[in-house]
Amino acid sequence: MRSTVLTIARKILKKITPTPIKKALWSNATLRKHALQHCPIDFGDLRRVTPLSTCFGYDRGGPVDRYYIEGFLQKHAAQIRGNVLEIGDNEYTLAYGKTAVSKSDILHVNSSNKKATYIGDLSNAPHVPDNTFDCIILTQTLHLIYDFREAINTCYRVLKPGGSLLLTVPGISQIDHDEWKDIWLWSFTRGSIKRLMHEHFPNTDIEIETHGNVLASASFLYGLGAPELTKEELDYHDNHFQMIITAKATKPSFA
Repeated sequence: MRSTVLTIARKILKKITPTPIKKALWSNATLRKHALQHCPIDFGDLRRVTPLSTCFGYDRGGPVDRYYIEGFLQKHAAQIRGNVLEIGDNEYTLAYGKTAVSKSDILHVNSSNKKATYIGDLSNAPHVPDNTFDCIILTQTLHLIYDFREAINTCYRVLKPGGSLLLTVPGISQIDHDEWKDIWLWSFTRGSIKRLMHEHFPNTDIEIETHGNVLASASFLYGLGAPELTKEELDYHDNHFQMIITAKATKPSFA
């Protein structure tokens, strides 16, 4: 009973103590040693300096971040219709647009994708015509583009009035070990995406969300697969751990 009371008291004290006082107490070596002795952590398999997977968990059932990306696309599947442009490939266009898609275009940065209908950098794509697409799917790509502002400007330009951009970007992530490792340039936050979207989609319908929590983020960094976490663990939202940021921006109908 006494240990239970002490545990509860410690939790309350930790919660109400101002941060500057916590930092001052932590600077005391004796108090720090006492705290560590009474709060042991068993890291188990996670006490390691290398990840369990270097391919984002694809070899462990699929990446944690894809749970949020695919959930976002499912939520906004009604926007994936008509003439759709997807960056890289058209896997998500076909999976979520299905029969609502009348034409599926692909923009790829180089000619390695033989199915691509446009080749080039999204930040410099004058050959992609204005007011053409009902939807653009831009998932996990903006961080690979140096001039990401101009890439969003291109998206606005080539969308039809009333068309929507469906965007996902990494917040907390390991960096690719393979093809994209040398051009992995940025990570984002809700704040940076909010400013970016409002700069290029003025006076428009913009929805921005963050996804993840400390467990999901740590699991993703270690390379664990999404099936290794429960739905409840994945769905718990903590805005302080923004693993994935998603945005839906619609070009005004009068543009």
